[in-house]
Amino acid sequence: MLPPNFYNQGDQGIYAAGDFFIPQEKFRAAPYTVNKPNDPNEVPAGIPTVYQSQGGGGGGYTGGISDLTGNFFQTTSDRQDRLTELNRPLQAAQFPSFPGAKTAAGSNANTLYNQAFKDLNDPSLKGMSNDFVGKTAQSVMDYADDSIQDYKMKYATGELGPNYIPAEKPTFNRKINDFIYDKLGFTKPQSADQILEEGYNKPYGSMGPGIFGAILGKMDNYSNLPVADQAFIAKNMGYTGPTVFGDNSSGLSKDPFGLNTRSAFGNYAERVGVESEKLGDALSATGAIGGKKNYQGATFNTATGMFEADDDSEEAKAAAIKANQMTKMVRAKYNFYTKQNQDYADTVNKAAQIQAAKDKDIVNKIGVTADDVASTTTQGGGGGIASSAYSGGGADAASMGGGSQQAKSSGGAKTSRSDGGWGWADGGRVYYMDGGLADMLEIYD
Repeated sequence: MLPPNFYNQGDQGIYAAGDFFIPQEKFRAAPYTVNKPNDPNEVPAGIPTVYQSQGGGGGGYTGGISDLTGNFFQTTSDRQDRLTELNRPLQAAQFPSFPGAKTAAGSNANTLYNQAFKDLNDPSLKGMSNDFVGKTAQSVMDYADDSIQDYKMKYATGELGPNYIPAEKPTFNRKINDFIYDKLGFTKPQSADQILEEGYNKPYGSMGPGIFGAILGKMDNYSNLPVADQAFIAKNMGYTGPTVFGDNSSGLSKDPFGLNTRSAFGNYAERVGVESEKLGDALSATGAIGGKKNYQGATFNTATGMFEADDDSEEAKAAAIKANQMTKMVRAKYNFYTKQNQDYADTVNKAAQIQAAKDKDIVNKIGVTADDVASTTTQGGGGGIASSAYSGGGADAASMGGGSQQAKSSGGAKTSRSDGGWGWADGGRVYYMDGGLADMLEIYD
């Protein structure tokens, strides 16, 4: 049965053909042609590479969905590298120490030489070595001295390496960034790994938020999220390129399917699980998409992201081919959000392991047991020992307090959430220097 909001014949035809996520005609910037595969026997594998997006941002994106997702992950990864470099301490001057001369047998040449010298001056030994049977003390000294002199030569010629390494000089970009953040009192933006290790630092630094920042800070929930959620969101910020709806004219960080990865009221970390579950349900055998009559004989496999024939009959094979052809867009979206949800689950577990290590260190320093600490803390918020399971060095994504319980360890898994609506409002922006380049991010606090 078609949804009631498909009013005209053209929209109904698009929906009936299996393209369920195309905007209505009145919202499309250009005419939409139902995507018909050239080869009816070809089953697309993985995320499709051909999708003509329409409208939404003034000029449709003409690349493939795999290009969009690839660019998204490359852009966000590059940003993390820039932030890591931005926060990396410059190497201080070093005075390397060397292990000292060794003989061919691996003995300390200086120690061997000194002992042989003592033996040589011990009348009771009559010039023989006390350590080497049948060897004179002088021959042992000469043997050790050969290694010592060879070592001295290597040291003098630099073969052992420099005896002084000057302090690392900052690049031009680093000088600019250090001046802005250190001299003006702002806090450097953190990488996702830094947030996990250090906790989230608000961006306005020692100068305080100011009136503008204070007002926006009250509207933004990001600083109150669990540390795993903050890190996951930070990891996915920075992509402002086109989405499946067209060019991203807002300048805000979005994912390839148009969701804001950083917003004032929503939580992208939880939203990826909602999307994965919702799409998995729709593609299932009883779902609105997978349950269509002309797909009978094929079942959607959540592990592979593909429809597979229920048996070896030609009818079932044909149904699988048709289902995969007609649901390329939906499956691409499912695969993306399922991958994101797994990444979020991994982030939650990593946050738990880091917190467990910190808690163990505290326990060792103050001399109390993990049970003592656990009894004085409560689960949630990403800080403190949430359960005695932490004493084992980690916790499951669904039970630890450093992230929302939306994260699952397998794609398409059910969650306890029943709501699908989120306030993904676009908000204000502030500028900061990201690796020497101005980057606009949705930071509100």
